[in-house]
Amino acid sequence: MEQQPVKEVKRITFADIPETDVNENKDGNGIISQPSRFQNRRHSNVLLVDQKKYVEPPDGGWGWVIVAAVWLDNALVLGMLRSMGVLFPEFRSEFSDYPSSAIAWINSISLSMRATAAPLSAALSNKYGEQKVVACGAVLVVLGLILSNFATSPVFLYISLGCITGVGFAFASLPALTMIGRYFKKRRSLANGLSRSGGGATFFLAPLLRYLVDQYGWRGCLLIVGALELNLFVVAKLLRSLRLKEELAFDSATTLRRHSIRKTEMPPEEKEVHEKFYKRKISEKDRVRQLQKSLEKKIMEDGVTESLIVEHFPQIEPVYQPAKKKTLKFSLLKNPLWLILTINLVVTQFGYSITLVHLVARAKNMGMGDYESVFLLSYVGLTEVTAQLSSGFIADKISVRKINLHKLYILIMAGATLMSLFVSSYAGLTAYCVLFGLGSGSWQGNILPVTVDTLGIVNLRSAYGFCLFFSGCVGQMLGPPTAGALFDATGTYHTSFVLAFSCFLFASLVLMLEIPVSRCWRERGAASDPEKTAGKEHIDDIFSELEDVTHSRNFVA
Repeated sequence: MEQQPVKEVKRITFADIPETDVNENKDGNGIISQPSRFQNRRHSNVLLVDQKKYVEPPDGGWGWVIVAAVWLDNALVLGMLRSMGVLFPEFRSEFSDYPSSAIAWINSISLSMRATAAPLSAALSNKYGEQKVVACGAVLVVLGLILSNFATSPVFLYISLGCITGVGFAFASLPALTMIGRYFKKRRSLANGLSRSGGGATFFLAPLLRYLVDQYGWRGCLLIVGALELNLFVVAKLLRSLRLKEELAFDSATTLRRHSIRKTEMPPEEKEVHEKFYKRKISEKDRVRQLQKSLEKKIMEDGVTESLIVEHFPQIEPVYQPAKKKTLKFSLLKNPLWLILTINLVVTQFGYSITLVHLVARAKNMGMGDYESVFLLSYVGLTEVTAQLSSGFIADKISVRKINLHKLYILIMAGATLMSLFVSSYAGLTAYCVLFGLGSGSWQGNILPVTVDTLGIVNLRSAYGFCLFFSGCVGQMLGPPTAGALFDATGTYHTSFVLAFSCFLFASLVLMLEIPVSRCWRERGAASDPEKTAGKEHIDDIFSELEDVTHSRNFVA
C-alpha cells in the first residue's frame, strides 16, 4: 500500500504579506515563519524608541576613530604604567632607608588602583557616559603627577602617584576599552587588538622616561609625563556614545494593549480588510489547528515573548522600552562563569605584574647595564604590539573559541617564564622578553572578547569592572610587593619568577573548568534567556488573538 505524503505544516499567513520561501525560515517545529512587517530587533538595523536610535554595533564608520582614540588612551595609560618600572631604581636610590618591598608598593598601588577603581568607573560610565568619565580621569592623572613632584617619602607617593593617578587611570581607561566592544561585533578581536596595541608604547616610552630621568631627574620626568597625559582630554572628546539594540527590553503588556486599541479604533473600511487577513479555506483547517496547538504549548512554556510576536504574529507591532539602567549588575557576582574569568585574571595579573615591575631590577641584579635593562621592557612592549595586531586578526578569521585561545596565550607566558629561569646572558633574556611579549600581548587583546562572548555585551561594563577590581586588589597590588619581599629574603629574583611561572600555569588550568561549569549552569536554568519567563501574565490576551486568527467562523469555502 502506497504511503501517503505527509502534509507540510504552514504558519498563518496574511493576504497583504507575501509568502516566504518554505526552505528558508523554518522554526524548530517545522513551521514556516516570516519577518514581521513592523520594526523589531531581529530584522531591523535601527530601532527608534522615544525618538532615540538604537543600533547594532556598526563594525566600522566612526568605530575606526574610536579604535584610534582608544589606542592613544592605552598608550597614555597602559603604556605609561608599564614604563613606570624605569623609576623603581630611582625611587629605591632616593628613599634608600626603606626596603625594596616598600618601594615596590608605589608602582603596585598605581597599577592596582586602575583595576580597583574599575567598578566605580563602570558605574559612572553607566550613569554619565564615557566622555565625562574619561575627562575626569584626565584631571586626576595630571593632578597626581604634579603632586608627586613634591614627594618626601614613599608614603607620599603611595597617595599621589599610587592612589590619585591610579584612580585617574581607571577613569580614563575602562570606559574607553569597553567602547570597542560596543562599536564592533564581527571585527571585535581585530579592533580590540589594534586599540590595545597602544599599551605596547612601552617600547618607546621606557627609553624616553630613562632619558628624561637622566636629564631632569625623576621629579622633572613626572612633570613632563603630566603634560603628555593632557592628551587624554582629546581621547574623551572622540568617544561618542552609542545605544545598542541589546539594551532594549521587549514590553509585552504595552505591545498587546496597543494592538488591542489599534483594532478597536480601526475605521470600518480598514477593519473589513483586517478581517480578511484572518479568513482561511476549509482545506487549511487541520493545518491551522495543528499550528494553534503548537503555539499554545509555546505560549504556556515561555509566555508572551518577543520571538513569539515576531515569528508568529506579524500583525502585532512589538513595543520596546529602554532597559532600566543599573549602575552595577551585582547579580554577576553569583555567576560561576564570571567567577572563572575573574580567578583566571587575578592569578595571571599576579604573575604579570611581578614580571612588569621587577624585570629591569632583575636584569641589573644579573649584571646588565642601565640602558640594556630598560630596553628589555621595550622588547616586551614591541612584541606585545605585534601579538595584539596579529592575534586579533587571526581570532576573527578562525572558528576556535576565544576562551581556548586564552588558555594557549597564558601557557606561552608560562613557558617563557620557565625558560627565563635557566638563562644568564643578555641574549637569553632578550629571547625570553620576545616570547613573553607574544603571549602577554595576545592574552591582553583577548580579555575583552572573552568577557563579551562569555557574559554578553549588555553585561560588559559591570563584568569587566568587577573582574578588574579583584585583579587589582589581589593580582596587581600584591604581586610586586610579594616578589620584592622574596628578593629581600633571598637576594635574588629567581624565586619571584618561579612564583610567576606557577601563577601562569594555574591560571590556564582554571579555564579548563569553563565547559563543565557552563553545562551545569545551563542545566540549572540560571543562565537562560530572561525572555523565557517574561510576559506570562499576558497569556490570556495572546490566546484571544490566536482565537481571532484560528476560530472556525473564519474559515470559508
